[in-house]
Amino acid sequence: MIPKTKRTQTARRLRLWWVLGNRHTRRQLGTVEDWKTRGVFWFGALTVGLVIQGFAWLSEESFSVTEHVFDRYPYAFLLITPFGLMAIVWVMNFGGKAARGSGIPQVLLAHKQSYHWLRAPFLSLRVAVLKVLLTCAGLLVGATVGREGPSVHVGAAIMYKFGTWAKLKQRQVESSLIVAGGAAGVSAAFNAPLAGIVFAIEELQQSMEARTTGTFIMAIILSGVVVLAFAGHYSYFGVPDVTAMPLADYPYIIGVSAACGLLGGLFSLFLVQGNRAVAPLVSKRPLRVAFIIGIFLACMAILSDGLTMGSGYGEARALLAGESEGSWLTAGGKILATLLTYFSGIPGGIFSPSLAAGAELGSAMGPVFPQVPAVSLILVGMASYFAGVVQRPITAFVIVLELTGNNHDILPALMVSALVGAAVSKLVMAEPVYHVLARDLVRGWDHLLREKEELASAAATDGAVVEQKK
Repeated sequence: MIPKTKRTQTARRLRLWWVLGNRHTRRQLGTVEDWKTRGVFWFGALTVGLVIQGFAWLSEESFSVTEHVFDRYPYAFLLITPFGLMAIVWVMNFGGKAARGSGIPQVLLAHKQSYHWLRAPFLSLRVAVLKVLLTCAGLLVGATVGREGPSVHVGAAIMYKFGTWAKLKQRQVESSLIVAGGAAGVSAAFNAPLAGIVFAIEELQQSMEARTTGTFIMAIILSGVVVLAFAGHYSYFGVPDVTAMPLADYPYIIGVSAACGLLGGLFSLFLVQGNRAVAPLVSKRPLRVAFIIGIFLACMAILSDGLTMGSGYGEARALLAGESEGSWLTAGGKILATLLTYFSGIPGGIFSPSLAAGAELGSAMGPVFPQVPAVSLILVGMASYFAGVVQRPITAFVIVLELTGNNHDILPALMVSALVGAAVSKLVMAEPVYHVLARDLVRGWDHLLREKEELASAAATDGAVVEQKK
């Protein structure tokens, strides 16, 4: 028979073993709050994918109507575009000024803890709805806008709202939700999950916490699953026929990339400086500025036979398929139309127009370098010009690679072109354009911070008075 003391010691050891083992299991499985956070990420990502897919369909249908009307009545856009821009600006100013522009500067500010006071106005569902509807309206009236930047804004707003409704306890989760929402927006907009991850790391977050990486990537995968379910597996710009480039062609590639990167940097510089110059006029006479810009856009569309309108998706796809040839005039018109549209203040991004302008530039340089395949030059032009605009080389070559069928034969050339384009761009534009635009944007919203500080100061004063009376 076992003595009582030994039985007691054995029981204590068994109890200690069970407690430690159960605690280890709980740590592996996570707490209720951990699963709540995962649920918000996952369900939010599925919702983002569904919304962005609807946004893509609506934007394509909108521009399809525009093309149909333009083919029949091109001169009608001398009225449609200016009055349409006026209507969009009026609705935006009435419904939510935070919907202005591409949306990426808003997300950059909102995810930083130092600007947490901007999250409510920038990431409201009203702003997200306006972003979708007004971007499509811009395409409908013949403006030059893309939907990828707005998709980042909409995705971040949806994920942030889910986190607010769930009342998550961890403060830092809000920032992770914003970044994951923006990345899921890019992934769903382009059907390019890897591009979403790289964009989030390189542009939005610039670093990632190890504890949120798995959940973050899962959110991007889930948004991509929704796109696959509704749109199937497709490449945004089709699958061009390209082969590996010999080493002898790389000097030409570097030359093209340097030229496109310089033009991309100049575009960013003009975008920032022009936006600052026009901002006082837009603040005082927004409708008048929109009307004047609309007249210019309509005239450019008529002169170019509609090539300067829209996101440029169709033109870039046709160039890669060998169905058309690029020209310097079309490239310059697309760049100028993108600048003017941004200056008008309507919602809309610069992703797709920049890729289209890069494709036009690459194609236009084909006769200068006849020994290099035309399709390869177009892809190099896209990667280098886009890298010059955003100064994010990894994002640039990954996006172009995924959007054209993931043909790894062209990958080394895309990497070189993106790096050269970004490096040359820094000669004329010292900082990435989205960060400069974000810094300019916050100046128009600093009244919110002053109001919060005044309320806090008044509350502290009232508390001190009450204490003195006691």
